[in-house]
Amino acid sequence: MPSNIPYSIFNIQSLKYTFLASVFVFTFGLSASLSAKELIMAIGLALPPYNIPETNSGIELDIVREALQMKGYTIKPKYVPFARVKRELKNQEVDGALTINPDSGIEAFYSDEHLVCENVVISLKKNNFNIKDVNDLRDKSVLAFQDATIYLGKDFALMAKGNPQYREIAKQLLQINLLYTNRVNTVVLDKNIFYYYRQHNNQVDISQPIDIWRIFSPTPFRVAFIDKEVRDAFNEGLKQLRNTGRYDEIMKKYITQ
Repeated sequence: MPSNIPYSIFNIQSLKYTFLASVFVFTFGLSASLSAKELIMAIGLALPPYNIPETNSGIELDIVREALQMKGYTIKPKYVPFARVKRELKNQEVDGALTINPDSGIEAFYSDEHLVCENVVISLKKNNFNIKDVNDLRDKSVLAFQDATIYLGKDFALMAKGNPQYREIAKQLLQINLLYTNRVNTVVLDKNIFYYYRQHNNQVDISQPIDIWRIFSPTPFRVAFIDKEVRDAFNEGLKQLRNTGRYDEIMKKYITQ
């Protein structure tokens, strides 16, 4: 260092470069965050553990959020009655919708399957039932989720119509309570919903062994987008989630079997 130049000048120069570097990093980070396009996504089936409105989280919402995030998108959930999803997409009031499939009749660009739901029959093991198809439910008390006769096929609807012990209920936590207290022989609901509510249940003895009867076909779901480019980006992000194991991590975060 030359003896005729004060040391403080070098300190000032150093601080100047540090400040400029900080401004560059902040500006770059800000522009990157601003470049992430926000997508408004309609959610018509807000059911834990798939979509939890109170925390804007859930298995499906996390999968969709992280898959799109990998491709530079953020999402803003819009919870609507399921009947409104078609109108929201048609009028382009949203950028996409969750928990639907092409059978819905909604015109959109559909993603690869991102979620598979499975409705099952559950009974207490001590009852020693043998349930191979819906006809084996005819002589048993059955407590199903609301509108199950619409979603589970003609044979199930016929069984329900001819079974005086058949009931439907909206509160699925209550299904589990009534099963474990032996108030009903069987409950019919989505497998993951059962596991989720069971692990958050401190009202009844859930340690009793159960039998799970898989007599219904699993239902695959997709995400519908109004923009093909966004759909393609989501598919790529979804593959990355599966390949890295992050997809399974999200599932395990909400479900303990």
